[in-house]
Amino acid sequence: MKFTGHKVCGGKAEGEALVSQGAISFFGGLNPATGELNQGDQKGKNVKDKIFVFKQSKGSTLAPYIVFGARKNGVAPKALICQEADGVAAMVAIVTGIPTLDKLDKDPLTNIKTGDKLRVDADAGTVEIL
Repeated sequence: MKFTGHKVCGGKAEGEALVSQGAISFFGGLNPATGELNQGDQKGKNVKDKIFVFKQSKGSTLAPYIVFGARKNGVAPKALICQEADGVAAMVAIVTGIPTLDKLDKDPLTNIKTGDKLRVDADAGTVEIL
């Protein structure tokens, strides 16, 4: 299955999906030292080397610094896919340089499952389940 969407931040990545059905607050919701999520339906799971699929971000404008710390520590996701990137999610993508897409033509939360292998080409605006 292939999706098309809107590029928030360019780049390419391939990896396993980790899907969270809720909104995520990276500030307080992500441990930048370990990559572990501290909240929501994926609490205790790790975003390291995953394609993190989530509904939307919520919360603080400190989020980009948290995800930047995770990237510096080698525990950040390879790419981000969200239903609709708000200002916080866009800042996370731009500050960290993590390939990010939103506004996919098919709902990523119902069509992508945790464990699916994905290929993300944010420059082309595509996500493919391999």
